Amino acid sequence: MRALAIVSGGKDSIYAFWLMLQQGFEIKKWITFIPKIKESYMLHSINVEHVSLQAKLSKVKHKEIFVSGKKEEEVIEMLHYLKVQKEKLGIQALISGAVRSEYQKHRLDFICHELNIASYAPLWHKNSERLLKEIIEHGFEFIIVYGFEELENWIGTKITQENVHAFIKDLKKHGCDISGEGGEYETFVVKTPFWKKEIKVKGKKLKQDNAIKFLIEKVYV
Repeated sequence: MRALAIVSGGKDSIYAFWLMLQQGFEIKKWITFIPKIKESYMLHSINVEHVSLQAKLSKVKHKEIFVSGKKEEEVIEMLHYLKVQKEKLGIQALISGAVRSEYQKHRLDFICHELNIASYAPLWHKNSERLLKEIIEHGFEFIIVYGFEELENWIGTKITQENVHAFIKDLKKHGCDISGEGGEYETFVVKTPFWKKEIKVKGKKLKQDNAIKFLIEKVYV
């Protein structure tokens, strides 16, 4: 089945892409929707400008599309762009890394309904702790690029087999959703089982309201 994958650079969207590859999907392109304002209800906005390197390592075409980021308006903008892609590439499905956000999932399903294509979210409603461990066990590693103040010690840290249990313990201590679906933290993938090289990053921590952001200044392999 020919598909597009919405990829933000974080663990869930890239893991969902990989799972659907295992199912034999022909994924024609990654689409990274970039909101012009950080208050987007639908889209991840931190360090998305570096997804292009992840796509290159994944040997898949990639397109960045800027949208307003305004509630509901951005959904219509996404729909219009994806309609063009469907007609151009003969797309039959859309893949996303949605885990628990009903708001996000319902709107992605709406887009797919309007386009008469299938909506695939292979991580949907998976147990958060089990999912995080599963991602790491399959050879993925990622940097924490945003988090609430309580998680400051983890910002800029790479999560691996060696520290994932300590990370989960700290998330539980502070009452955070283990998968980060409540906005508690966001990630940037630097290693997968299907890349020949690992991404190296350089960056710095920045205070952002009641949270900490890890601004990636350089990525390389």
